[in-house]
Amino acid sequence: MYSIRRPAGQPALLFFILASLILAACGTQVANTDWPGLTAADNQVYVASGSGVLAVDVAEEKQLWLFPEDPQARLQFYAAPAVAEDRVIVGDYGAAGGLFSPSVRVSIYALNADNGQVAWVVSDVAKDRIIAPPLQVEEMVFVGTADNVLLALDAGSGQLRWRFDTGHSIWGQPTYDDGVLFVSSLDKEVYALDADSGREIWRHTFAGAVASKPIVDDGLVYVSSFDKRLHALDRETGNEEWSAEAGDWVWAAPVLNGDLVYYVDVSGNVYAVEAASGTRVWMQNIGGLVRATPLLVDGVLYVASAGDVNVNEAERQGALIALDDEDGRELWRKTTSAPLYTTPVAVNDTIVVALISQDALLLVFDQKDGSQRWSFRPALE
Repeated sequence: MYSIRRPAGQPALLFFILASLILAACGTQVANTDWPGLTAADNQVYVASGSGVLAVDVAEEKQLWLFPEDPQARLQFYAAPAVAEDRVIVGDYGAAGGLFSPSVRVSIYALNADNGQVAWVVSDVAKDRIIAPPLQVEEMVFVGTADNVLLALDAGSGQLRWRFDTGHSIWGQPTYDDGVLFVSSLDKEVYALDADSGREIWRHTFAGAVASKPIVDDGLVYVSSFDKRLHALDRETGNEEWSAEAGDWVWAAPVLNGDLVYYVDVSGNVYAVEAASGTRVWMQNIGGLVRATPLLVDGVLYVASAGDVNVNEAERQGALIALDDEDGRELWRKTTSAPLYTTPVAVNDTIVVALISQDALLLVFDQKDGSQRWSFRPALE
C-alpha cells in the first residue's frame, strides 16, 4: 500500500482527491473518478467517461458512436483516448477480479475511429487501472499504468513489445521526441527511454511527484511537479538547467509558445516565464482549483477551473477562463454547472470542455467571446 502525507497548507479537497486516486490504484475496489478524458481530432471529440467511450461530431452537433454498445458491459473509463491512423486506443479503469481474486483486470482497446468497432483488445498486460492517456507513435502505442509500468504495444495488433518498471504510478501521458520517450511518475522521477527498446537513457529525481506529461522543445524537457516548481532539464543528460517557483503544487503540464512557457498551480496562479531561463514575465491569479493543463490557441490561453475549494463539490461550479498570452489579462470567463478537471480542446473556432453534470457532458464555447454554442449529454446507461 502506498503512503502519502499532506503538505502543510495544502487545500484539503486536493489532498483527498490525490489520496483517493492513490488508494484506488493500490486497492481492489473499482470506482470511477468522474473526470472525463477528452481528445479532439478534426471535427470530432472522443470522450472516455464513466461506462463508455463515445465519438461526437462537434460541427454537426451529433453523437457518432458509443463503446461498448452493451449497457451491461460494466466497464469504466477515465484516461483520454489516443487518436491516430484511424485508431482510437483507450485503456479502461479496471474491473474487479471477483470474490476469489484480489486483482483488478484491466484491458486496452483499439477501436475503429469511424464506427467504434473493436480492432483488438488485450487484457493480460496490466494489473491496475489506466489513468494516463496512451500515446500513439506510428505503429507503436505507449501506455502508462497505475501499477508502475510503461507498456509498449504494437498499435496494429496489441502485441507487447517491451515494458519498463517505475517506482510508482504513471498518471501523465508519455512524450515522444526523435526516438526518445520521456515518462513521468509519482515516484518523483522523469525517465528518458529509448522508444524502440525501452532502455533507460537517464532519469532525474525531483522533490515532489510528477503527475503530468513532460514537454520537450529546443533541447529542454519541461516538467511540472508537486514540489511547487516548474523544471527545465537538458534533453540529452537530464541535468537541471533552471527551475521556476509557484505558490502551490503544479499538477498540470506546462504549455510552450515560442520563447515563453506557461504553467499553472493548483491554487489558480497562472505563470508565464522565459523558456530559456525561467525568468518570470507575468503572473495572474484566476481563483479556484486547477489541475487541468491550459490550452493555447491563437494568442489566448484557456484555463479550466474546478472552482472554489471551500464549496462542497456537489454544489460547486467550475469555470473556463480566457487569458491574453502576452500579459495574462483576463479576456472572458464562463461559469459551468460543475467543476472542470479536464483539459479543454479546440475544434474549429470553438473550445470544448468536459464535465460530469446533470446538465451536460460537453459544453462548446465560442473562442472569441465565450458565448455557449452547444451542450451535449449522451445516454451512457
